[in-house]
Amino acid sequence: MKNEAWLKERYEALTPAERPHYSLISVKLKRFRTINQRFGWAVGDELIRSVYQILAAQLGPGEYLAQIHLAYFNLLARLPSDYDDLFHRIIQINTAIRDMPDERFFGNIFTGFGIYPLPAEPVDFYTAQYRADVARFECPESKFRNSHFEIYGVTLHDDGLRSFDLLQTLQPALDAGHIQLYLQPKVELATGRIAGAEALVRWLDPQRGMIPLAEFMPQLEKNGLIETLDLYMFEQVCKRLCHWQRTYGKTLKISVNLSGEMFNYRYYFKDYKRIHGQYPAPKECIEFELLESIVLNQVDRVREVTQELEEYGFSYSLDDFGSGYSSFSVLTNTRFSALKIDRSLFQDECNFRERVLVRHIVQMAHELGIATVAEGVETRDYVEYLKRLGCEYIQGFVFYRPMPADEFERRFLLGGETAPV
Repeated sequence: MKNEAWLKERYEALTPAERPHYSLISVKLKRFRTINQRFGWAVGDELIRSVYQILAAQLGPGEYLAQIHLAYFNLLARLPSDYDDLFHRIIQINTAIRDMPDERFFGNIFTGFGIYPLPAEPVDFYTAQYRADVARFECPESKFRNSHFEIYGVTLHDDGLRSFDLLQTLQPALDAGHIQLYLQPKVELATGRIAGAEALVRWLDPQRGMIPLAEFMPQLEKNGLIETLDLYMFEQVCKRLCHWQRTYGKTLKISVNLSGEMFNYRYYFKDYKRIHGQYPAPKECIEFELLESIVLNQVDRVREVTQELEEYGFSYSLDDFGSGYSSFSVLTNTRFSALKIDRSLFQDECNFRERVLVRHIVQMAHELGIATVAEGVETRDYVEYLKRLGCEYIQGFVFYRPMPADEFERRFLLGGETAPV
């Protein structure tokens, strides 16, 4: 059987014109340790030789195979760029292994494939191998599926690389002011006045423009950097409120999001108190939003967090209520100032079930003495329906999109603009 060094030579011999037509494929038999324990090492060796022969039989002209270690192989193959054609070729290889003519293994040998399409620019062999491996073993569902394959940069992206890049770029972006405070107004339905706003983060890169939240928020939450961003946004809110009070003698309530990372950190609040001590904004103007999905089944922790907030003088609301994890037990034990009804319940104003659910949520909140905020409303029909229900506030595109804090200040704090309710 050919080895890694031999395959590396073949890889490095590819010309610039050939390279974009090849992929390096990481192939590994799944549950090989179990097979060894059940049948013995000698049978395991037989299986490896059989799989190598099957893979070799699947090669076309100018394609190469090597055993890297035990049941781990690399293929240097010409794969079609069309996803459906690629899919069928991988299925063909997998089926040949799974259905090998050996009664001991027939239908029971499953394989993981990681595919790294080679770019036009040179990439050294070990980097290509690493990326193919990442595609194979970092697939979230790989442990729960039999055979599977992923394509690096297409069906799977390197989260480790993303995390590293974020680590290197987040603080410089904060220092340069590229990460900015945006505010989305909360409209009082009875009057149209702006009763407050939610603080939202926007990353404005000089080269790329506005970076979508989906490109950085999940990674910040995974690698712990969300704490840095949370505290930065809270600081911006405190500074803005202090500026409004000092310069104009005016204030409005701004809500800030408390991430799961901070919620579950026992000593989270000391950092918020430290920042508020530096920028002592009116406490009644700061509200913390707790995601429903975070507080689910954490009644004791919710009580601890909200007690700290309340004792210090901040208010708190329950965000995304009705998004799929509704925990009514939290409402029985916690005095939330507001309940934000999730945008998923405002998708179709003609949907009878949707309206029934919204009506009962508003009614329940009122009976508990909790104000309601309808989030993500985009149609006038829903505005009229929510007014009839007595919903207090709307935060949605039907009135205003999130905007830079300076624009919010100019239009609403100084200009006194109201919404056409």
